[in-house]
Amino acid sequence: MPDDTGSSDAMMLGGASGDARSPRGHAAFSMRGTDDRWVVIQLNTFRNWVSEQLRRSNCEIEDLQMDFSDGTKLCKLVEALQGKSVGRFVPRPMNQLQALENCTIALAAITRDNIKLVNIGRCFNF
Repeated sequence: MPDDTGSSDAMMLGGASGDARSPRGHAAFSMRGTDDRWVVIQLNTFRNWVSEQLRRSNCEIEDLQMDFSDGTKLCKLVEALQGKSVGRFVPRPMNQLQALENCTIALAAITRDNIKLVNIGRCFNF
């Protein structure tokens, strides 16, 4: 069993370094077995990051599922990240077709810049 005395074994296992392998290290380690809590933390972190990116557009994200559902904030996020316009999108979509068109415009702008979307999974109940 490693100790915190600074021995090489303790350093390799993270006992003295305070990394994720240490019981008192990284928060992710202490959350083993609490997948739901980890997902909530990740969603809140992402929501805060997106809101920070959209601050210049005077937008804020409160609920990722609802706020991205019509594609307008998604288009604004892509514009903020790319530093250029995605093109014309419907600022106040009146139906599902217009909302889908907005999402398509945002994803097309990402594709034009050869950005690949990876690790995109279903984490909401759509």
